[in-house]
Amino acid sequence: MRLFIACIALGAVAVSHAQAISITNHSFEDPTLGSGSFFYSPTQMPGWSSTATGGADRGIWNTTATGKDGNNIAFAYRNNAFAQQLSDVFVANRTYTLDYLQGRTGGTTRGTAELWAGGTLTNGVVSGGTLLASNTVQMSSGTMDPFSLVYSTPGSGSMIGQPITVRFTGTTVSGESYVSFDNVRLNAVPEPMTMVAMGAGLLALARRRRARA
Repeated sequence: MRLFIACIALGAVAVSHAQAISITNHSFEDPTLGSGSFFYSPTQMPGWSSTATGGADRGIWNTTATGKDGNNIAFAYRNNAFAQQLSDVFVANRTYTLDYLQGRTGGTTRGTAELWAGGTLTNGVVSGGTLLASNTVQMSSGTMDPFSLVYSTPGSGSMIGQPITVRFTGTTVSGESYVSFDNVRLNAVPEPMTMVAMGAGLLALARRRRARA
């Protein structure tokens, strides 16, 4: 029994399990669109908060882009953005990894992914929150390529317990080109010292049980 508990503890230390955090309509398959069709009405993108300076400055598109996930992609340009505030909150001593695909149509574009803590999300804009991390990529290729944004929470801080918001912005650098995004995923992994503490707790429990036996 002692050896069994010790093995469990060591396993907890050695393996940090990623927790997948739910994002609504993460691959932009809602709504269902015919090939080549767009969704860019003033109505919000399903699951996402967004704004547009023009009718077609952000939305969802069923395109033939190389490397996309599923049928649809999200698009934005002219500094328009879309975002989602999640039901999950930031937890201490976690490494958060935001994975996504980014591409473009036409000329050169610049896309930005952001992680926010707290605040109020209205029409794609976060008010009163804290920008924790961002990643800006300028692209001139036509394929959807994978990118990641990583942020590690400290043991304490104002962001702990605050709702997580993921946000994407598209900027046109040259030509009438859209930034495209797809397959947005967020995972949280406990820091190694957190796993060590879990393992130590299991060993302490085993010792107490042995002492009572």
